[in-house]
Amino acid sequence: MNGHLDFLFRTTRPQNGMIHPHRHQCYELVYYIQGSGSTRVGEYTHHFHDDTFTLIKPHTLHDEKHATDSEVLFVGFQAKLGKYPLREGLYLDQSEGAILALLQRMIIEMQNKRSFYTAKLNHLVGELIIELLRYDEFTTSEPSVDKVIYAKNYIDENVSQKISVDLLADLVGYSYDRFRHLFKEQYGLSPMQYVMSKRFELAKRLLKQTDLAISAISNESGFSNDTQFCSLFKKATGLSPRQYRKQQ
Repeated sequence: MNGHLDFLFRTTRPQNGMIHPHRHQCYELVYYIQGSGSTRVGEYTHHFHDDTFTLIKPHTLHDEKHATDSEVLFVGFQAKLGKYPLREGLYLDQSEGAILALLQRMIIEMQNKRSFYTAKLNHLVGELIIELLRYDEFTTSEPSVDKVIYAKNYIDENVSQKISVDLLADLVGYSYDRFRHLFKEQYGLSPMQYVMSKRFELAKRLLKQTDLAISAISNESGFSNDTQFCSLFKKATGLSPRQYRKQQ
Protein backbone atom coordinates (compact mmCIF):
# COMPACT_ATOMS: atom_id res chain seq x y z
CA MET A 1 0.00 0.00 0.00
CA ASN A 2 1.31 3.47 -0.91
CA GLY A 3 1.23 6.15 1.76
CA HIS A 4 2.54 9.66 2.28
CA LEU A 5 3.11 11.35 5.64
CA ASP A 6 1.53 14.80 6.06
CA PHE A 7 2.18 15.45 9.77
CA LEU A 8 3.22 13.69 12.96
CA PHE A 9 3.17 15.15 16.48
CA ARG A 10 3.23 14.01 20.08
CA THR A 11 1.75 16.23 22.79
CA THR A 12 -0.08 16.34 26.13
CA ARG A 13 -3.67 17.58 26.31
CA PRO A 14 -4.73 19.08 29.66
CA GLN A 15 -7.67 17.86 31.73
CA ASN A 16 -10.93 19.50 30.59
CA GLY A 17 -9.17 20.63 27.42
CA MET A 18 -11.08 20.59 24.14
CA ILE A 19 -10.12 20.45 20.49
CA HIS A 20 -12.92 22.18 18.60
CA PRO A 21 -14.58 20.58 15.56
CA HIS A 22 -12.31 20.60 12.52
CA ARG A 23 -11.48 18.68 9.33
CA HIS A 24 -8.34 17.54 7.52
CA GLN A 25 -7.63 16.94 3.85
CA CYS A 26 -5.97 13.65 4.79
CA TYR A 27 -6.57 10.62 7.00
CA GLU A 28 -5.79 11.25 10.66
CA LEU A 29 -4.95 8.69 13.32
CA VAL A 30 -5.07 9.96 16.92
CA TYR A 31 -3.42 7.58 19.40
CA TYR A 32 -4.20 8.00 23.11
CA ILE A 33 -1.09 6.70 24.87
CA GLN A 34 -2.70 7.51 28.19
CA GLY A 35 -5.69 9.52 29.35
CA SER A 36 -9.44 9.49 28.86
CA GLY A 37 -12.20 11.51 27.28
CA SER A 38 -14.45 11.52 24.26
CA THR A 39 -14.20 12.29 20.57
CA ARG A 40 -16.98 12.85 18.07
CA VAL A 41 -16.14 11.57 14.60
CA GLY A 42 -18.84 12.43 12.10
CA GLU A 43 -22.12 11.20 13.60
CA TYR A 44 -20.56 8.98 16.28
CA THR A 45 -19.21 9.76 19.74
CA HIS A 46 -16.45 7.49 21.08
CA HIS A 47 -14.96 7.28 24.58
CA PHE A 48 -11.21 6.80 24.52
CA HIS A 49 -8.81 5.53 27.17
CA ASP A 50 -5.21 4.26 27.36
CA ASP A 51 -3.93 2.47 24.23
CA THR A 52 -6.91 3.28 22.02
CA PHE A 53 -6.88 5.25 18.79
CA THR A 54 -9.36 6.89 16.46
CA LEU A 55 -9.10 6.69 12.70
CA ILE A 56 -10.68 9.60 10.82
CA LYS A 57 -11.27 9.87 7.08
CA PRO A 58 -10.44 12.97 5.04
CA HIS A 59 -13.00 15.79 5.37
CA THR A 60 -14.79 14.19 8.36
CA LEU A 61 -15.70 16.72 11.06
CA HIS A 62 -14.29 15.67 14.45
CA ASP A 63 -13.52 17.04 17.89
CA GLU A 64 -11.97 15.93 21.19
CA LYS A 65 -12.71 16.44 24.91
CA HIS A 66 -10.26 15.35 27.61
CA ALA A 67 -11.54 14.18 31.00
CA THR A 68 -7.96 13.73 32.27
CA ASP A 69 -4.50 14.86 31.24
CA SER A 70 -3.82 12.85 28.10
CA GLU A 71 -0.66 11.96 26.23
CA VAL A 72 -1.56 11.94 22.55
CA LEU A 73 0.22 11.07 19.33
CA PHE A 74 -1.42 12.08 16.07
CA VAL A 75 -0.47 11.45 12.49
CA GLY A 76 -1.92 12.69 9.20
CA PHE A 77 -1.33 10.72 6.02
CA GLN A 78 -2.43 10.21 2.44
CA ALA A 79 -3.32 6.68 1.36
CA LYS A 80 -3.80 5.03 -2.04
CA LEU A 81 -6.08 2.16 -1.10
CA GLY A 82 -7.84 1.04 -4.26
CA LYS A 83 -10.81 -1.13 -3.32
CA TYR A 84 -9.70 -1.65 0.29
CA PRO A 85 -11.19 1.05 2.55
CA LEU A 86 -9.96 2.23 5.91
CA ARG A 87 -12.86 2.42 8.35
CA GLU A 88 -13.44 5.27 10.76
CA GLY A 89 -13.91 4.55 14.44
CA LEU A 90 -12.30 3.93 17.81
CA TYR A 91 -10.00 0.92 18.15
CA LEU A 92 -7.99 -0.78 20.88
CA ASP A 93 -4.34 -1.43 20.02
CA GLN A 94 -4.57 -5.14 20.72
CA SER A 95 -1.66 -6.64 18.75
CA GLU A 96 0.96 -6.13 21.47
CA GLY A 97 0.95 -2.42 20.73
CA ALA A 98 1.74 -2.87 17.03
CA ILE A 99 0.21 0.47 16.03
CA LEU A 100 2.00 2.43 18.76
CA ALA A 101 5.31 0.70 17.92
CA LEU A 102 5.01 1.84 14.30
CA LEU A 103 4.19 5.40 15.32
CA GLN A 104 7.17 5.49 17.70
CA ARG A 105 9.47 4.29 14.89
CA MET A 106 8.15 7.16 12.80
CA ILE A 107 8.85 9.66 15.61
CA ILE A 108 12.44 8.38 15.95
CA GLU A 109 12.97 8.55 12.19
CA MET A 110 11.69 12.12 12.10
CA GLN A 111 13.89 13.17 15.03
CA ASN A 112 17.10 11.55 13.75
CA LYS A 113 16.68 12.64 10.12
CA ARG A 114 19.05 10.03 8.74
CA SER A 115 19.64 9.69 5.01
CA PHE A 116 16.43 9.12 3.04
CA TYR A 117 14.34 9.66 6.16
CA THR A 118 11.43 11.09 4.11
CA ALA A 119 11.29 7.92 2.02
CA LYS A 120 11.54 5.85 5.19
CA LEU A 121 8.66 7.75 6.80
CA ASN A 122 6.46 7.16 3.77
CA HIS A 123 7.45 3.49 3.83
CA LEU A 124 6.37 3.31 7.49
CA VAL A 125 3.06 4.97 6.58
CA GLY A 126 2.56 2.11 4.10
CA GLU A 127 3.21 -0.38 6.92
CA LEU A 128 0.74 1.49 9.11
CA ILE A 129 -1.94 1.28 6.42
CA ILE A 130 -1.43 -2.48 6.10
CA GLU A 131 -1.65 -2.91 9.88
CA LEU A 132 -4.90 -0.93 9.93
CA LEU A 133 -6.36 -3.03 7.11
CA ARG A 134 -5.34 -6.25 8.88
CA TYR A 135 -6.53 -4.89 12.20
CA ASP A 136 -10.10 -4.44 11.09
CA GLU A 137 -10.01 -7.38 8.65
CA PHE A 138 -11.67 -5.37 5.90
CA THR A 139 -9.77 -6.79 2.90
CA THR A 140 -13.18 -7.67 1.41
CA SER A 141 -16.75 -6.78 2.29
CA GLU A 142 -17.41 -10.33 3.50
CA PRO A 143 -15.85 -10.44 6.99
CA SER A 144 -17.89 -7.52 8.37
CA VAL A 145 -21.10 -9.00 6.97
CA ASP A 146 -20.25 -12.46 8.35
CA LYS A 147 -19.55 -11.07 11.80
CA VAL A 148 -22.86 -9.21 11.87
CA ILE A 149 -24.64 -12.39 10.77
CA TYR A 150 -23.01 -14.25 13.68
CA ALA A 151 -24.31 -11.59 16.06
CA LYS A 152 -27.80 -11.80 14.56
CA ASN A 153 -27.77 -15.60 14.88
CA TYR A 154 -26.70 -15.27 18.50
CA ILE A 155 -29.66 -12.97 19.18
CA ASP A 156 -32.05 -15.35 17.40
CA GLU A 157 -30.87 -18.28 19.52
CA ASN A 158 -30.76 -16.41 22.84
CA VAL A 159 -33.60 -13.91 22.57
CA SER A 160 -35.10 -15.03 25.90
CA GLN A 161 -31.79 -14.40 27.69
CA LYS A 162 -30.25 -11.13 28.83
CA ILE A 163 -28.45 -9.66 25.82
CA SER A 164 -25.86 -6.90 26.02
CA VAL A 165 -25.01 -4.96 22.87
CA ASP A 166 -21.59 -4.18 24.39
CA LEU A 167 -20.97 -7.91 24.78
CA LEU A 168 -22.09 -8.62 21.20
CA ALA A 169 -19.73 -5.94 19.91
CA ASP A 170 -16.86 -7.46 21.89
CA LEU A 171 -17.68 -10.95 20.63
CA VAL A 172 -17.38 -9.92 17.00
CA GLY A 173 -14.43 -7.58 17.56
CA TYR A 174 -15.91 -4.12 16.96
CA SER A 175 -16.38 -0.98 19.00
CA TYR A 176 -19.96 -0.44 20.22
CA ASP A 177 -20.59 2.36 17.71
CA ARG A 178 -19.05 0.50 14.77
CA PHE A 179 -21.02 -2.67 15.53
CA ARG A 180 -24.27 -0.72 15.91
CA HIS A 181 -23.65 1.03 12.59
CA LEU A 182 -22.85 -2.20 10.71
CA PHE A 183 -25.84 -4.03 12.20
CA LYS A 184 -28.27 -1.25 11.29
CA GLU A 185 -26.76 -0.99 7.82
CA GLN A 186 -27.34 -4.73 7.30
CA TYR A 187 -30.78 -5.18 8.92
CA GLY A 188 -32.35 -1.73 9.07
CA LEU A 189 -32.63 -1.85 12.87
CA SER A 190 -30.22 -1.15 15.68
CA PRO A 191 -29.13 -4.30 17.59
CA MET A 192 -31.44 -3.49 20.51
CA GLN A 193 -34.37 -2.73 18.20
CA TYR A 194 -33.79 -6.12 16.57
CA VAL A 195 -33.66 -7.83 19.98
CA MET A 196 -36.99 -6.25 20.93
CA SER A 197 -38.58 -7.20 17.60
CA LYS A 198 -37.59 -10.83 18.14
CA ARG A 199 -38.92 -10.75 21.71
CA PHE A 200 -42.25 -9.39 20.50
CA GLU A 201 -42.38 -12.12 17.82
CA LEU A 202 -41.86 -14.78 20.48
CA ALA A 203 -44.37 -13.19 22.84
CA LYS A 204 -47.04 -13.02 20.12
CA ARG A 205 -46.46 -16.65 19.23
CA LEU A 206 -46.80 -17.73 22.85
CA LEU A 207 -49.93 -15.63 23.31
CA LYS A 208 -51.53 -17.22 20.25
CA GLN A 209 -50.39 -20.81 20.64
CA THR A 210 -50.27 -21.43 24.42
CA ASP A 211 -52.27 -20.88 27.56
CA LEU A 212 -49.26 -19.67 29.52
CA ALA A 213 -49.85 -16.88 32.03
CA ILE A 214 -48.81 -13.38 31.01
CA SER A 215 -46.06 -13.45 33.64
CA ALA A 216 -44.68 -16.70 32.22
CA ILE A 217 -44.73 -15.30 28.66
CA SER A 218 -42.98 -12.17 29.87
CA ASN A 219 -40.21 -14.30 31.36
CA GLU A 220 -39.99 -16.66 28.37
CA SER A 221 -39.69 -13.71 26.00
CA GLY A 222 -36.76 -12.14 27.84
CA PHE A 223 -38.46 -9.17 29.49
CA SER A 224 -37.36 -7.98 32.91
CA ASN A 225 -40.82 -8.11 34.49
CA ASP A 226 -44.56 -8.15 33.74
CA THR A 227 -44.90 -4.37 33.97
CA GLN A 228 -42.14 -3.75 31.45
CA PHE A 229 -43.53 -6.44 29.13
CA CYS A 230 -47.11 -5.11 29.18
CA SER A 231 -46.02 -1.51 28.72
CA LEU A 232 -43.66 -2.19 25.82
CA PHE A 233 -46.02 -4.67 24.15
CA LYS A 234 -48.88 -2.14 24.15
CA LYS A 235 -46.59 0.58 22.86
CA ALA A 236 -45.47 -1.68 20.00
CA THR A 237 -48.84 -3.21 19.05
CA GLY A 238 -51.48 -0.83 20.41
CA LEU A 239 -52.92 -3.71 22.47
CA SER A 240 -52.21 -5.14 25.88
CA PRO A 241 -51.02 -8.79 25.88
CA ARG A 242 -54.49 -9.90 27.09
CA GLN A 243 -56.25 -7.90 24.40
CA TYR A 244 -53.93 -9.34 21.76
CA ARG A 245 -54.63 -12.87 22.97
CA LYS A 246 -58.40 -12.32 22.84
CA GLN A 247 -58.21 -10.97 19.29
CA GLN A 248 -56.30 -14.06 18.17
